[in-house]
Amino acid sequence: AQDRDGPSKRGHARMQDSTEEAIITVSSGDADLLRPSVLASRPKERQRDVRNQVARHGGKGKGHHRYSAAPMTVPNCWQSDEAYSGTAWLEIGAPVGKALAQLQVTLSLTPHCRVDSFTPEHVQLFIAEEGEAFGEIPIFESVQFWSLTFPGEPIILPARELLPPRTSRAKLCVKRAACGGRNVRLQCIKVLTKRLKRRREDEGRLADRLWSNKEFADIVVRCNDGGELKAHRAVLGIASPVFRCMLNSPMKEGAFGEITLPCSENVVRSLLKHCYGLPYDANLSLEDELVLVEQAHAFELNSLCEDAAFSAIERLNEATVVQLVKGLRTFYKAGSLKEEWENLVRQVRASPDLCQAALLDS
Repeated sequence: AQDRDGPSKRGHARMQDSTEEAIITVSSGDADLLRPSVLASRPKERQRDVRNQVARHGGKGKGHHRYSAAPMTVPNCWQSDEAYSGTAWLEIGAPVGKALAQLQVTLSLTPHCRVDSFTPEHVQLFIAEEGEAFGEIPIFESVQFWSLTFPGEPIILPARELLPPRTSRAKLCVKRAACGGRNVRLQCIKVLTKRLKRRREDEGRLADRLWSNKEFADIVVRCNDGGELKAHRAVLGIASPVFRCMLNSPMKEGAFGEITLPCSENVVRSLLKHCYGLPYDANLSLEDELVLVEQAHAFELNSLCEDAAFSAIERLNEATVVQLVKGLRTFYKAGSLKEEWENLVRQVRASPDLCQAALLDS
């Protein structure tokens, strides 16, 4: 069973219950029945309906209820209505300006507080950012879903950490055991979100003008491949405490406005653009992106470090798994990128091919 205390409390103070605002679509059935508000709105009707169904399907006195394998409609409980055998699914979309943080799934129970024959056993969770397709590898999978918590308590997804940053959509694929039939039931689902930070348009325009117009630039950043980029001392000093110390020192960085970094021009450009509040170039190679993670960590640009690590992990395949593990392991051991590292490990563990590639090539 899951830890009864649920996930760690990291970031939970900023989570909000957005179940009523979330966009919920399903493969079949009535999606609104998944919202807890619907469940709470007609409790007496549901109890009466359950008692009536017990009588119709063979109830023989107190404590001797017998349930048929045929579907029984429960007003405040979502049930799929698949025409053919397959996997039913639920898709949850975050409200505008928010990112999905956690899902809490409550299973349907019998009057004796036990799971019934329509309880899903094999469950997979896929996620995606805004405008992107769902990944091919689930971030969570269980073949005994009902066993993850105590009867009546919600199953928390993910179990111990929040969903990766900027998760805008989640898809839950649910099905019963191979011989159990094609339809499933869930009592309800609770959707917790975090605020999705977005730059205001005026800030974006100002950042673009500062980056594009170097007329008043007063420092030069030199790269190890011979490239040079100009920047503004004030911008870098405000963005990074490390840059501020360098530019306030009597060394050449402070005295002459020259900074030399041990990386390519592409990496330096991405690093500087982040300091200006702009997204970094998306055409970096995986090697450059891992170097960017290293440089962002060195200059205490934490959000860039996390973004670059998250982007690098999206390139995970059999050819890149060793490079990603070696590139990110050091930061995890140092206490950084915990969420990103666990996301990488979770994906590798879920794929036998990735596990084999990691062991043979490492």
